[in-house]
Amino acid sequence: MGKHILLLLLGLYLLVNSLQALTCFKCARLNSERICEKEEGCCQAKPGEKCASLLVLQDGKIQFGVQRCAITCFNGSVVNGNKTMEMNCCNDKSYCNSL
Repeated sequence: MGKHILLLLLGLYLLVNSLQALTCFKCARLNSERICEKEEGCCQAKPGEKCASLLVLQDGKIQFGVQRCAITCFNGSVVNGNKTMEMNCCNDKSYCNSL
């Protein structure tokens, strides 16, 4: 009987733990129309990771983007002439890095 309770508790722990995991959109190349062209899917953020999104714009128009799980991430924009790189990080809810 003790083994059954232990297995039940282990199963409940794994279920609750998986429900709390942060899931992010993953796309290695998002085109200018925000359509994923390469490696579309999802990733489970590991401890310390966040959901990240990156857009590269030229003259205010999207050139390409990336979505992924990432450790190194910052919120902000970098402007160089007519090109802008916008990066956003989030970990408040799953799929928060939607573009």
